[in-house]
Amino acid sequence: MLMQCIVGLTFQEAGQCAFDFFSLGHICMGIGIFLFWSLFYTIPKSKGRTPLFSLLFVFILTIICGIIWEIIENTLFFELGLKFEGLSDSGINIMTDILLVAVGGLGSWLYCYLIFEKDKKIRAYYIFGLISFAIWLIFFFILRYITKWYSGLV
Repeated sequence: MLMQCIVGLTFQEAGQCAFDFFSLGHICMGIGIFLFWSLFYTIPKSKGRTPLFSLLFVFILTIICGIIWEIIENTLFFELGLKFEGLSDSGINIMTDILLVAVGGLGSWLYCYLIFEKDKKIRAYYIFGLISFAIWLIFFFILRYITKWYSGLV
């Protein structure tokens, strides 16, 4: 039964299982959203120490953006026929997607706070973040192709 699967290996299982090839895209989303919002809290405070509360706020904002994305994806996109495979996501998939956005944001936060704050390397933080974002996107496209191949669509 699709609702009970853990990893979706076919296009038909995408959005129905807890994890699918879109899962990596949600980690990318978390990295990207955290990097974007942290621009407003780390660079202006580069002379002094960025308060932990500011980064916590950016992390919470990242999660809120992930929740808003899931609502838009499963209502508006579904109604407009833009949802992948025309299927609404299962509840477990929606929760996993939001969790993975948080994981991406948390990874960015840990790097920012542990490395950037210690050495004040603003440029290195954003370069690392963009490289991480690009690597995750490459893995996403590779996994998407493998899923397509496994589904017999290639």
